[in-house]
Amino acid sequence: MTKPVGYFTECTESHHLMQVFGDLLEQLTSNEKLGLIAALSLWLSMDDPEDAHWTIPAIAHTNLFPSSKGLSRAAVIIEEMSPDDALPLIAALLEQLRDGAFAA
Repeated sequence: MTKPVGYFTECTESHHLMQVFGDLLEQLTSNEKLGLIAALSLWLSMDDPEDAHWTIPAIAHTNLFPSSKGLSRAAVIIEEMSPDDALPLIAALLEQLRDGAFAA
């Protein structure tokens, strides 16, 4: 059974995501969740995640990802997320994808 995002991380940003997209972020499509995972992963791999040029929304809005209202909104919500909270969010998103908790 898929666990809500709050099981993995209790940061302010994750609570805001759940308010907007549901406890399992089930209002995001699988592509939007994959895009969010990719954006977070790329952001975490930067030498300096505090670099203003490489914010999570800036990464999500590159040509690497298809344009999506859900992905754009989620990226803005988690813009101030700490790197320590990003990995648990990625784990939550991966579990949700594996268990089929996403919008059609």
